[in-house]
Amino acid sequence: MTSDLAEDRDLALQLHKVLSEIDPARWRDEMAAVLKPKLHELQAKFAQRAHHAELASTLEAEVPGLDTRHQWLAFKKRLQPAYIELAKRLKAESIHVPSLRPTNYARNVFHVTTAVCVVALLMVLNNPPLVLGVAVAFAIAAWTTELSRRLSPRINGLVMKVFNPVAHPHEVQRVNSATWYTTALVLLAATQSTLLCVTGVVVLGIGDPIAALVGRRFGRIKLLHGRSLEGTLAFALSATVATFIAFMVFQPALGVGLALGLAGAASVAGALAELFSLRVDDNFSIPLSAAAGVALVTALLHVAV
Repeated sequence: MTSDLAEDRDLALQLHKVLSEIDPARWRDEMAAVLKPKLHELQAKFAQRAHHAELASTLEAEVPGLDTRHQWLAFKKRLQPAYIELAKRLKAESIHVPSLRPTNYARNVFHVTTAVCVVALLMVLNNPPLVLGVAVAFAIAAWTTELSRRLSPRINGLVMKVFNPVAHPHEVQRVNSATWYTTALVLLAATQSTLLCVTGVVVLGIGDPIAALVGRRFGRIKLLHGRSLEGTLAFALSATVATFIAFMVFQPALGVGLALGLAGAASVAGALAELFSLRVDDNFSIPLSAAAGVALVTALLHVAV
């Protein structure tokens, strides 16, 4: 990595850290006094690099006038495209920085609702080959939409407008999380194990939104890629409880002890996947990792799932 790229990466990480603090779930008016000096410092650094002149000018013009919560949140929204473009340029050089993931309550509800609907569908179908066929159909539809978005800016704009309430900003230019999720569902369904399918769906559908809510509101101890210890622990705990309940519904013959142990293994694997996922979308890595955790433990114990 050249020194210029290394400096751009460091600037991107510093900007990401500041923008992550400007969040509706954790904003306090006193934060303005802390963030303004950091943004002024970043502005000076961006100004020293010709290819960041526009971003430097934006910061210079807007930061002094930021006072109210509404102004700060609107400022973050205006700055998101610049960060996404910076991350895109770095990615082209095989340098990955975290995506911006602002609090989105609609997305959290969507996550949970999707999990409930998929679990209900698994109960209704109760037929692994049929489940695989349905999963493949959804994945084909998702990837067809992705291809259409790449070929037509108009279609991309329409899709993002429809899914705007639940989409992350970076998904305008990247394969969206729902597409990766449907792909993970195909791989889970290919195992022909309803229990592994339920595992992946529940761990992602419950653990991920709970981690987001707790991490952004209460996260103080930072770990990796913008994640916090508080969010990771909330992920593991909530996913364990939800997965244990699902196991007792789908396969009560496991017994309380084994079901709880498998739920814990799935949730810890999912939490670790969320923590370390940077280049891979966590809507793909979490369900597969959670299912792999259960598959590994059951294989060691010689338990059929």
